Amino acid sequence: MKKIIYILAVAALTAASCAEKAEGDKASSKLADATDLVAEQTDLTTVRLIWTDNAQGETGYRVFLRKEGDSYYVQPLDQIAADSKSYTFTDLTPGKVYDFGVQALSEDMKLHSEIVYCNDFKVVDYEKMPQMAEVVSTYAYLAVAYSYDSAKISGTNPEHGLCFSAEGVPTVDDIKVAGPDFPSGKTSLIQIVPNAVLDADKEYQACVYIKDGDEYVYSAPQKVRLAAQPEEIALTWEKQTYESLPAEVEVYRTTSSLNGRAFNAWYAVADPADVDFRVLNTPTGKANLKTLEKQAEEAEDCYVLINGGVFGNYHIGVIFVDGKPQEWVDNVYNNYWSPAGDGKLFNITRPIIGVDADGKAGAYWTASPKYGTYYYYTQPMTTVVGEATYGEASETVPAKAVSWNPYNALSTGPMLLYDGKCCINHEKNKAGNYYTNYECWALDIYEGRPDRTAVGVTADGKIVLFICDGRIDASQGATHEEVAMIMKNIGCVHAMNLDGGGSTGMWVKDASYINDQAAGKRAIKSTLGFFKK
Repeated sequence: MKKIIYILAVAALTAASCAEKAEGDKASSKLADATDLVAEQTDLTTVRLIWTDNAQGETGYRVFLRKEGDSYYVQPLDQIAADSKSYTFTDLTPGKVYDFGVQALSEDMKLHSEIVYCNDFKVVDYEKMPQMAEVVSTYAYLAVAYSYDSAKISGTNPEHGLCFSAEGVPTVDDIKVAGPDFPSGKTSLIQIVPNAVLDADKEYQACVYIKDGDEYVYSAPQKVRLAAQPEEIALTWEKQTYESLPAEVEVYRTTSSLNGRAFNAWYAVADPADVDFRVLNTPTGKANLKTLEKQAEEAEDCYVLINGGVFGNYHIGVIFVDGKPQEWVDNVYNNYWSPAGDGKLFNITRPIIGVDADGKAGAYWTASPKYGTYYYYTQPMTTVVGEATYGEASETVPAKAVSWNPYNALSTGPMLLYDGKCCINHEKNKAGNYYTNYECWALDIYEGRPDRTAVGVTADGKIVLFICDGRIDASQGATHEEVAMIMKNIGCVHAMNLDGGGSTGMWVKDASYINDQAAGKRAIKSTLGFFKK
């Protein structure tokens, strides 16, 4: 018989239902009301009511109970001591809905606190409730382990996941994050919640939810908070002078040390309202690849160009050039080979950054499950090899898709920064895969400190093109996290990693390559940069 670890469970309550109070003016000398009422079902017929004791000098507490269909509250006969913070109701009936109330008592009944109610609590079949076992908090994500008894729930892969609220016990009407697939016979899983979903400076209550037939069943709430974000990395940047560049395009360089290491980096910044931001893409096939310099020179009106996405015979991911999607390849648009090299495909989303036809910059995660269908999301599908897999992306998976019409844009990954939050780190699961490697990239993209290339968007809609040298004595490279926090410091709110290593390069008009090219000028597939408007 399968062993189940029981934890407290809670019915679906709204913040409002746990704060309903009797009407009437409160005298200033009245006892303070209880707050933060939470009802938790601890077994089939028992519910524990918990509250915050705010009263000073009370003589005790009185609790109230009303069953669905009754017009009056029943007061338990026992006296509850002063400073009480909980009360356990027993012999309740599964399937029935109850209201609970609590009131601080004074020697003068006129000074009793108001009665605070926690309403509409349904006592459910305890064995159907999901169990939240563990929560791991990082600055980039929450990892939540939970389980349920599949034999007790309707359906082989019922709707399930996590919900959050910063203002009381959550339900699926609050922040809802759908869970991964639940393989047949598996009784526990880990769900990853990215920080794109949650604010970094808030405490939330979290519940596991599962839909049994037409009804949602919830676990006990647990308080969660994202860990503190990494510190921004401030470097000394010097503006570079290039006579060929208009005033609207600025280029900066730093030779500041990075965490005690030698470091060379550059970034170019421009407003796509003033200059064109474009994506270039060579035809499919390795024989058609061209160097960064060659692509820039052929464009003629190019000011600054950097290398683009990871490639083989094709650009890996979604790419739009002048409003037209290019090179739809099924197993690299919506899926990617497992890093384990076993040929298994995973449904994923990829980051994408670009501009629309009006030159307005945007940053999203994207998926294209079939040719001609492109979805854009403000959060990723959190696929983790060895932990969590999802079904095909859709208009509602992993979240409700948003409307965006990219004109020049490309996807690569991983996303480094989103809404000002670093969304990548290097923690691994037991299978040896990175928790934030949602796109299932080969592990070498995550590791080491090679040359890096990235593109970012500032709060006021400017585009930032960033590169740094790596693996040479003069510049020992950067990790993904370091690039994210450098780009945040120079004003980016969104940033996406591009191809790196020997592909990294920045070309400036009349100056050619401005970074180290000791490894040679690699022919590459796609590029992006600033052009004459």
